[in-house]
Order: sequence, then structure tokens, then C-alpha cells
Amino acid sequence: MSGKEQATSFGNAVGAYELGRPGYAREHVAWLLEGVQGTVLDLAAGSGKLTRSVQDLGYEVVAVDPDEKMLSRVGSAKTLVGTAEAIPLPDASVAAVTVGQAWHWFDPVAAAAEIDRVLVPGGRLGLIWNIRDARHPFVAALAEAMGPSPAETMIDGDAVRDAPGFSAFERRRFDSVRMITPEALEALVTSRSHWLIAPPATQAAVLAAVRELVATHPHSAGRRLFEFQMYTACYRAEAT
Repeated sequence: MSGKEQATSFGNAVGAYELGRPGYAREHVAWLLEGVQGTVLDLAAGSGKLTRSVQDLGYEVVAVDPDEKMLSRVGSAKTLVGTAEAIPLPDASVAAVTVGQAWHWFDPVAAAAEIDRVLVPGGRLGLIWNIRDARHPFVAALAEAMGPSPAETMIDGDAVRDAPGFSAFERRRFDSVRMITPEALEALVTSRSHWLIAPPATQAAVLAAVRELVATHPHSAGRRLFEFQMYTACYRAEAT
């Protein structure tokens, strides 16, 4: 599967994405955009989870994503089809660029150059990921059943490199607990590209393993709502 096909695979599961993926806490997004004044570009916006959080802080937002199906769920923000390496906006047109759950899919050199182009001088780049906290036994078992995550490999390995043309990233970690249902957990599993592009037999095996885990693990067995340990990794830098 090509990079473009992988990037647009989420649109085939936009409902699961909206149900399963956690949103972004106001304080986390506010930290990314502290001091920013002006329009924000939410890049690789998907179904608009981060877009809406930025709007809730009072910003005008433009949402850009390669998948029109995902953009159809964004809401009231202006939407444009595009990629991190080819952003359909004029030079120096936004005060900040946010990226939620997506920087690990980008060509960091080409994306940094495009982001720098559309930012005003000194503009802000903010990256954010919601990550499973595998220090918790249930989450560790779930990660084993679901398979690897490129984002978690990058974050846990402290492999987010400074972006060319930007100041060194300032980093912040926020621990949190999400209350989740078995249905939302399944939606989280089936909204991941690793699952979406897998053969049907692999998809069925992963889903069966997750259902068995939820049904039998002491943390979740017999519960309609249970704790899901997470953390949010945030990075911010300024164009130099």
C-alpha cells in the first residue's frame, strides 16, 4: 500500500475514528498555542478532533487533510484537501500550525519546509499525541494484542527530532485517565491504520484477541466502563 493510500485509509473508518479516538484536553492545546494570535492551520486534521479543540479556544482554524471523507466530519472550520508536504495555503498566511497524531507520518524535512512557508515570521509549530500508557498492566496487554504503534515507538523512544528551520522543541507530558467502554475500545482498535490496511484474517485475529482480553482481564471483565491510562505528549517550537 502506498503512503497516499495509507494516509487516506482512515476515511473508510471515520465513524470508528470519532468514537474510538480520544479528544484533546483544553489545557494541552492551550499550552501548544500559548501566546499565539491569528489563524491556526490544523494539519492532517482528520475528522477534526484537534480542530474543534483549537476552535474552542477562540481561534479561526483551517483544517487540511488528504482525505475528503475525514474532512466531511470536521464541522464549521474551513477545510482543504492537501498534505504536509504540499499545503494548499499562501506564504505567511497562518500564525500557527498544529499537528495531532500525525507528525510520525510526515517527511519531516519536506513538511518542516512547507510549514515554515505558510507560517508568519516567528510562527508556532505545535505537535500533540495521545499515547497509550503501557506502564498499566491492562494497557500493556492491549498493546500486545493490537500490535505496534509508530507514534508510540517514536514518543517512547524520545525520537521526535527538532524540525529544520525551527527552534528546539519545548516538551510537555500530561498523564490522564480516559473512561472507556468496550465498544469505544474496539473502535480505537479498528480506526488505526495498522489494522485498516491488514488482511481480513489479521483484522479478525486482532479483534478476537482484544475482545478476549476485555472479557477476561480483571481490569475490564464484566464492566461497561473502565479506566484507560494514557498520556499526552506535546511539543512546541517557533519558526526561526
